[in-house]
Amino acid sequence: MSLNGSPSPYSRPDITVEAAVAAYKRTGSLRKASIELGCTRDLLNRRLAANKEQEVMPPPSGQIISGVSTLYDESGNQKLQWVKTKTEQEQILKVTIEQIKQEFEDIPKVKKIQPPKHKNNELLTVYPIGDQHHGMAAWGEEVGADWDIKISADSLAAAARHLVDISPPSGTAIIANVGDFFHYDNIKNETSRSGHTLDVDTRYAKMIRTGIAMLRMFINTALKKHVNVKLLNACGNHDDLGALWLSTALQLLYEQNPRVQVELSPSKFFYMQHGKVLIGVTHGDTVKLDKLGGVMATDRAKEWGESEFRYWFTGHIHQRKVIELPGVMVESFRTLAGRDAWSNAAGYRSGRDLTAIVLHREFGEVARHRFDISMLSHQESIS
Repeated sequence: MSLNGSPSPYSRPDITVEAAVAAYKRTGSLRKASIELGCTRDLLNRRLAANKEQEVMPPPSGQIISGVSTLYDESGNQKLQWVKTKTEQEQILKVTIEQIKQEFEDIPKVKKIQPPKHKNNELLTVYPIGDQHHGMAAWGEEVGADWDIKISADSLAAAARHLVDISPPSGTAIIANVGDFFHYDNIKNETSRSGHTLDVDTRYAKMIRTGIAMLRMFINTALKKHVNVKLLNACGNHDDLGALWLSTALQLLYEQNPRVQVELSPSKFFYMQHGKVLIGVTHGDTVKLDKLGGVMATDRAKEWGESEFRYWFTGHIHQRKVIELPGVMVESFRTLAGRDAWSNAAGYRSGRDLTAIVLHREFGEVARHRFDISMLSHQESIS
């Protein structure tokens, strides 16, 4: 019994196997079923595992069974059984976004920010953020340079302020996070796709908090120079889920500011047209760089025909690489982040910087500015 005399959520002998099965079928999730029954998910799991009516529990509506794991005792009797299910991508996206919206319901929205007095609508400035790997831990004595949450936040803040300050007051700016902004994707310190265990700094919750603060800083800095700011968060191989909730969180924070647009599409490919300029953004982990010309021409045939200057901005390989394909320039960008132990041992030695690219609607790229990691000075930390 609990202190107030009600049944303890950890025991609840009154919850039968039949009641657990019915609640699970009715609600479609362990979390909702445990809330409805007033018990822990662990207890509910044990009741479901004890179900003798069927060999395998039917999955909730909208899901299909992708695998079954069964635990037997020494006598060969079934003790526990886990049913692995796979939900359609649209349902995963819908549920994830709804969960994020609920979490941010009570968070104060960013109020309307006054636009700058001067603007040049002929220009578009793109700030590609190479793989930031926020949350990575690197020890300088082992790999040549330290990297942690504080260094990551400080370096992006310094780069953003320098590049925005030196760039012209173009009417629109694109902050293009080309993927792998976060180093890991779950509380197990792993990537979601491959399950690789990584070297991480501190806790997942702190990585979330500081990561959102870093992009808010970048957006607010850009709003002082540019009338409109658009944020793209490409999904990388390190942050498949992180990029999704990061976009949703920032869109909710800026929903009262019409000068800020956050792209919410879960697509691997983003496009934007500016006069005769066509831009594509993707991480670069799923398509080889020399194939991206065909992808753009197929995905945006109309815009391809209307444009003369076409660019792909990518990341993933942590080095600057430019390929001129028929009709389009493909460029991968460096990262501000240092090397982790694996990259260092593998021999990777690329430079570290952040770039701002100025594009004219009639003439394509007309200027480029660069922040090198060596320019990092002592500045107020975000974290």
